[in-house]
This record gives sequence, C-alpha cells and structure tokens, in this order.
Amino acid sequence: MGTGFNDELRLRILLSTIQVFNTHGMRFTMDDIASYMKISKKTIYTVYKSKDDMMLDMVDYLFDSIAVSKKKILDNPDMPLKEKIKAYLIGMPDSFQSIKFTELFLLRDKYPHIYAKVRDRLDSDWEPAFELLRKGQKDGIIKKDANLPLFKVMMENSISAFFESDILKKLGLSYREGLETVADILLDGIKA
Repeated sequence: MGTGFNDELRLRILLSTIQVFNTHGMRFTMDDIASYMKISKKTIYTVYKSKDDMMLDMVDYLFDSIAVSKKKILDNPDMPLKEKIKAYLIGMPDSFQSIKFTELFLLRDKYPHIYAKVRDRLDSDWEPAFELLRKGQKDGIIKKDANLPLFKVMMENSISAFFESDILKKLGLSYREGLETVADILLDGIKA
C-alpha cells in the first residue's frame, strides 16, 4: 500500500468492515461497507480491487493487531507467569471483543484461499509461546515432561475447529470464550 491518504482510508475501510461483518456476517458486500462509511464503492476500489483482496488484508490486520496485543503481554513485568501464559495463548486486543468470530467457519468452504491464509497465520510465530511454556516448566508451573510441540498442535487444531465448523455458534460461545476454554483445558492437562 502507499502512504498518506490511502493508508488512512485503508484503515477506515478495515475498521468499517469489522462493524459491517458484525451485522451482516460473511455475507457482507462492498455496497454494505460503502453505505456504512457513507462513501462511494468506487472510493473503496481505489484501495482494494475486490472483496477478496480486502479480506486478505483484513486477516493480516487482525493477526498483526493480535501480535501487538501479545507483545504487550510479554512485556508486562508485573503479570505473574501463570497468568501471562494463558493471556498470551488467548491474547487479542480488547477492541476485538465485539467481533462476531462465530461466523468465521464459513471461510473454509466459501473463501478457501482466505482460510489458507488464516491457517498460515495461526501456524506461525509460536516461539514466544514456547519460551513462556519452557519458563513455566523451569518454574514448576508446567510439567517438565510436557510435550510442547504436541501442545501447540492441540491448541492450533482447537482454534482451527472454530474456523472449520459452527461449534462456537452451537455452544453459544464467543471466540474469546472458546479460546479461554481451550486454553484452560490444555493448560490444566499439563499443569504440574
């Protein structure tokens, strides 16, 4: 992307898309976003060629924002390690609490290339989590013999299930509640 106006417009579009997504789910259109923003669809197309391009950028925006939130958790010297591990595993900005992630299961079948990007982002950058878990092992919070690579696979697959089925919707859980539940189950299974 360029700089200046287009970056500012890009951010406004992405933030508006979150709001439109919350009311329309995955069925939102570029017309819905233009109407919400009170701008022309043509203006949106100066930043994004298509809804797919916008959604791919949205995935990066969401995961980049989550990375910033997780860095704040890592950098918090006052947070006890046990809390830090769980907070890091479920970390997401407070501003994302209202996002209707329960609709994301539609990605797999309707937008497989976007789903692939979500999977790729979920699978990457686990080293800080491993560092926390290894520190937890050293400090006696996590079992010394806990298989951390297997823990990672279980965590990733649990999160992937949220994107592959309507399990959250069926259980009446928000994405965050689902993440917290998974983290609690997995961490209780490896606690010392």
